[in-house]
Amino acid sequence: MTTTPPETKTTEVLRVASVDGAMVAQQWVAAFAPKIRPPLSQFMCDHARSDDGAKIRPFPFQADMADSFTDPETAQVSVRKSSRIGYSTILQSFVAWRIKYDPARTLIYQPTIDDAEKFSRDDLDPVLQWPIVRTVATFKPRHSDNQIRAKRYKGGWIQIKGANSPKEFRRVTSDDVFLEECDGYPWASKEEGDPARLAFKRNLTSPRRFSAAGSTPKVKGFSRIDALFEQGSQEFRYVPCPHCGHMQTLVFGDGTGPGIRWEPKENPTRAWYRCENGCDIEEAEKPWMDENGEWRAHNPDAFPRHRSFHIWAAYSQHPGAAWLEIAREFMEVRKDPNLLRTFVNQVLGEAWAERGEAPEWQRLYDRRETDMQLGTPPSWAGLLIGAADVQRGGGGRIDMDIWAFGPGKKRAFVERVEVFGPIADKKTWAKLDQEIAREWQSEDGRSMRLARVAIDSGDGENTMEVYAWARRHPGFAMAVKGRESIAAQQAIGAPSWQDVTVNGRKMKRGVRLWNIGTSMLKMELYGQLGLEKPVDGEEYPDGYIYLPNGTPDEWIKQLVAEELKFIKMRNGGVRREWHKTRDRNEALDNAIYARAVAVSLGVDQWKVRQWQRALGQMTAPRDDVEPEPIAEQPAESIEFARPASKPARKQKQRRENPYTSRRR
Repeated sequence: MTTTPPETKTTEVLRVASVDGAMVAQQWVAAFAPKIRPPLSQFMCDHARSDDGAKIRPFPFQADMADSFTDPETAQVSVRKSSRIGYSTILQSFVAWRIKYDPARTLIYQPTIDDAEKFSRDDLDPVLQWPIVRTVATFKPRHSDNQIRAKRYKGGWIQIKGANSPKEFRRVTSDDVFLEECDGYPWASKEEGDPARLAFKRNLTSPRRFSAAGSTPKVKGFSRIDALFEQGSQEFRYVPCPHCGHMQTLVFGDGTGPGIRWEPKENPTRAWYRCENGCDIEEAEKPWMDENGEWRAHNPDAFPRHRSFHIWAAYSQHPGAAWLEIAREFMEVRKDPNLLRTFVNQVLGEAWAERGEAPEWQRLYDRRETDMQLGTPPSWAGLLIGAADVQRGGGGRIDMDIWAFGPGKKRAFVERVEVFGPIADKKTWAKLDQEIAREWQSEDGRSMRLARVAIDSGDGENTMEVYAWARRHPGFAMAVKGRESIAAQQAIGAPSWQDVTVNGRKMKRGVRLWNIGTSMLKMELYGQLGLEKPVDGEEYPDGYIYLPNGTPDEWIKQLVAEELKFIKMRNGGVRREWHKTRDRNEALDNAIYARAVAVSLGVDQWKVRQWQRALGQMTAPRDDVEPEPIAEQPAESIEFARPASKPARKQKQRRENPYTSRRR
């Protein structure tokens, strides 16, 4: 059988005879060649610029987060973060990467329209002037394609919107949706629902949709970034110990296990990190730890479709995020719940858990002060205030609690005084008059009397009797009424006159009603009850509440008889309300009212000299000095605020002005 060899096919080579032809051919081939898109971390190293024009080199933990933005298998990224970790730089670099390599329709949502305009001017406009961006797009000033909140370039556009306006979510479709500080968005966009969900709907029809959200969390249970983090891969940064090699996440700690340690305690000058195995790690080891660290997913089922990261300031190598700076910041804010909340959000990158839950009464019962006796004010007490609650049931009863106040916002329960009898009977109120006229002997032998008495008039059943009693003790008895609105930022408001004439005019010499911001005072009370009792001779913290030995368990249960609950409303918002966990809460109400009276007397602003006078350590002022109003009353005149039979001062007769007098 004869076989013929196969024909050999020769491939013709494209030959170009001229230099111009070679350039055309080269460009033609390059147009059909696949585009090489570098990962975002490499792009940042090569092209990202800071405000001063210097190159940006991302930290290792930033590089891994940045690469998730350009991973084709990742459709969503969520970053629960603190400040000082560079997330905004990653987002800005990704916008530049989009313009250069993959033009798209991009939506960026800021909390408000004002934030959107500020972001455009301060953060986005400098990025659009990077040399790598200018190679493909030119954003000219005062051009229709370069507006404050709308940028247009070949193949795509960028719009920056505010989440506080419903119209910002209408008639727009995009490929990318970025949520900046989504925990700062309003709870609902009027009747249309949650702004974050509305924003994510904008790219549902895009064939290459990508979404990202980065925010500092706010309130536990109502944090959007918390919810997005839980839905994603839940990745934490694990770093090795330079001494034992153990992989672990960095935590702030509580001083007993792993975490940041410092010395000295009050004014730190040195800080280090305590490993889970007990090794002490210096700050200089942080770059090596980050270089050898890795992200580990606690919810691998969501990887890589939805990657979520948690990162906080301890990982950052910025000087402002050094372990020593974190320790100093904590020591500055640890005693103030409002400042501590900012520390938890902005430094730890964690949601703040409202401490509205009532403390355990058994813990308070066990920590009673053994060296303090019921009925005896402590030696540091400079002020005694009474607070009374009127109960009509059970035959009638008036429960009055005596509270002592001292420097550093310290307060101590002194005793409960009970007056029994029908509320409508004048004899019952006469018994109360005898109780408020008593004297208490302090631990250091001083005789103390009540400076003020607050009495609750807000139940609607005993209001007239309370007004009548307060009317008989002007300037000493204060009729009060609680305001449940937690938005009220005043412990005690201006009084209102309650007595009117037949013509409907307020009588200025009638009874006055003081409104009390109960919600904020309850939050303060529960926060201070949560302070730990010092050990080993340490000083008591400011705001500590002392409960003397002998305080009954029933009274302590009344003190913590309410808890704060969060109620979601139909419009997506949240309402916070206080709910009783026990039938009786007189001790809690009295503690709140006594604290409000102390605030009205200005004790939080008293200086050392004023406390010394209140404690009798300085000579009393002259009797002919006229006392100041309640809100600004100094310590030395408070005891004399009670009605007394002091002769009225003679007013000097004014000399007539011959130029203005009617006798002219």
